[in-house]
Order: sequence, then C-alpha cells, then structure tokens
Amino acid sequence: MFRLKSTLPTLALVLASGAFAQNAGTSFCNVTNNSTGMPTTLTGSFGSGVGSDLHLEVTQGVPGELAYFLAGNEATSGVVISNGLNCLIGTGTAQMFRYNVAGSPSSSIGRFDNAGVFQNFVGTSAVGSGFDVPDTIPGSTPITIMSGDTWHFQVWHRDRAVQTSDSNFSNGLSVTFSYPPQPVAGMVRIPAGSFDMGSNAAGGPPYYDDGNQQPVHNVTISEAFWMGEHEVTQAEYQALMGSNPSNFPGPNLPVEQVSWNDARAYCTALTAQEMAAGNLPTGYEYRLPTEAEWEYACRAGTTTEFNVGADLFCADARFWYSYHSTSSCGVSSAAGTIDVGSYSANAFGLYDMHGNVWEWCLDTYASYSPGAVVDPLVTGGSVRVFRGGGWGNGSVDCRSAYRSSGSPGSSDFVIGFRAVLALVLVP
Repeated sequence: MFRLKSTLPTLALVLASGAFAQNAGTSFCNVTNNSTGMPTTLTGSFGSGVGSDLHLEVTQGVPGELAYFLAGNEATSGVVISNGLNCLIGTGTAQMFRYNVAGSPSSSIGRFDNAGVFQNFVGTSAVGSGFDVPDTIPGSTPITIMSGDTWHFQVWHRDRAVQTSDSNFSNGLSVTFSYPPQPVAGMVRIPAGSFDMGSNAAGGPPYYDDGNQQPVHNVTISEAFWMGEHEVTQAEYQALMGSNPSNFPGPNLPVEQVSWNDARAYCTALTAQEMAAGNLPTGYEYRLPTEAEWEYACRAGTTTEFNVGADLFCADARFWYSYHSTSSCGVSSAAGTIDVGSYSANAFGLYDMHGNVWEWCLDTYASYSPGAVVDPLVTGGSVRVFRGGGWGNGSVDCRSAYRSSGSPGSSDFVIGFRAVLALVLVP
C-alpha cells in the first residue's frame, strides 16, 4: 500500500546536508549575554521519538530562573526587550507563538538548574531536560508542521539579577522539517558505525583463507541505511518485474538466476515505484549494498568468521558442507534453495546472510588497500562482487569476509540479491 507522508506525527527532522545528522538548525539573532556573563544557547537535534522528532536543548541560562520556548514562522529583526534581544516579534506577516500552554504537549515551561541547563517541569522531554517539539504549533487554531516547513525557535527566560529588567532571550534557531525515507515492508534499519573489514584467517582448515580478504582495515559506515531482512523473493521479483527467472520455483524462495544488471533493474524499478508514491525524498534510492555495507550488516557487531561464531554448522544456514563438523549438510542440486527466513536472524535482524544464495553487491572487485576508509565504493572494474555463499557451497565460502565476483551480465542458480534503501551512489 502506498503511503504519502505530509504531516509530522510520523516524520523526522533532517538537514539538507543529509539524514541522521546529530545537530539540527541554523542559528540567527545576535544573542545578548545574560547576567551570568554568558549567552543563553539554544541547540536542536532530531530523534526524540515523539511529536515532530525535534528536540531542543538550552544551556547557559541563569540558574534558578524560569524559561519557556517561542516559535515563529518568520525570523524578524531583533528588538531589545529588557536584558535580551527578541527576534520573533509578531508583525503583519510574522507570527509568534508561546510553547507554554498548560496541560498540553506544548507545555514547555521549566527552570534552569545550578549549571544553567533547562529542566522541563511537565515531562514534555523524553530525556528529562530541554523540550520535544510537538507536531503542532500552539495557537487559537493549532498549525500542523508540514514537510518542507521552516520554523524558528527562541527561548525567553527571567533574569532578575539585572535590576532594570527581568527578561532575556537565547539565540534563535531556524529548522527546516522534512520526511525521511519510508521503507517498504521487510526492511531493517542498520545504524551507522565502524568495523574491521576482512579476515586474517589461516589458510588451512577449516577456513582455507586465500588472502583475498586482506589486509584487514577499519571501515566507517557514516550513514544509517535500511536493508532487506531477507533476500528478494521470487514473489517480490515477479510482482515488480513481471517475470521469474529462477531455477527453483517457489514464492518464498529467493529469486536466483539474476545477473547484477537484473538486480540493478529491480532496484531501479522499486525506486521509481516508491518515488511516485511519495515515500522517497531526494537523494535516496533502492540499490544494491556496497561490499562494505554488506559485510558490516552481515557481521552485525561480531568479529568472528561467521555472525553465529567461529564455526558454521548445518543447522545455522543453507549450505552444502561444514568444514567444522566435517560433514555434508544434505543439500543437493535437486533441492537447492530454501524459503527465506528459515534460519535464525543475526543481531541486526537479517536472515540468510550466510548461505542460501550469493548476493550481488554494488562494487567492482578490487584488492583491499591498508588504512582506514569511510563509505568505500569501488568502481571501474570489469567484474562485480557477490557475497555470503550459497546452497551449493562449503562453509569456507559463507564467511562474513569471504569475497567472490562475476561478470555483471552473468547469472547462476546460486546467485540472488537483497536491496538496501540508502543514499544515492553511482557504481
């Protein structure tokens, strides 16, 4: 079912520079120092999980004094009021609202503690201080925050240490709201993070490492992304592409006999569908994972050769032979694949990262270089990477770090793919 997002109960705050940034907003208004000799500082971040998802924090206020938040649809020239500068003055076009409506989610009144940090009185902050902005701007007729809107915030607080006045103001903060990608069903959010990519496993049994996973190097995945919890199934592929090339038919079996080009075409079609439905903001797409994204997601925080530990046994995944139990897993070319999700998920909630079918990645194949890297993507080569091992492989090929490759136009009944929803990349 298509989902068109227009208001903010289900929206998150993102900046034009990219989603999941930790700080939000642009300061305006030259703040005046309060009686402590410091400027009261207003900052924003997304991710409170309530209301508009915008969380505001205030520091360097006057200890013991009351404060509350203001909002406006237009940043105005500063007007001196008592000991501060107010840049959200109501005019013929500009509107100013107070977030101090008692008994509502807009009740932002609080007091600065001994360190000058705003402490919310009425529990409208998930973290105990500051203020979680609700999805409406208060007023005689509440205004729903819409995707694409820019609102401006400022904090008033008392400053009774100044004999001639009892008011002061923080800096202003301008924030533009936008919706994040709305993933299709079955996608798992993978957080940003760092890991050691590759393997120093020995060349003998049971890993038979061939050195292509070296040197081990640190990789940072700087942006969160979504990944299919399982390989693309035949039912999903058929519904979107109108055909099913698989050798082993079954709606819940992974699609196979798809080339890298086929997998890319599927992702392009899914992107077009979800863009038309209003579920993708500019800069996002469905695509194949990079090789680094794939291994990071497969490991899910583990450092062993498999995300289930140092060994892979027949009960752990769909593959042919375990070099740890030195026994066949009873998988034949007549049986082939198994329904996705038949084995336990890893710590990220992803199924079949080991075995079942190999999975195409976005990158071309190249040897690793030493040194830490951020968001690597290899382009320009003649063959493309696939990962994870398949039903016809031994445990050695199913290792988290194991790499293989093939022509982008080739297909096989041991190769499939899974999609990610992430920032646009050009392979």
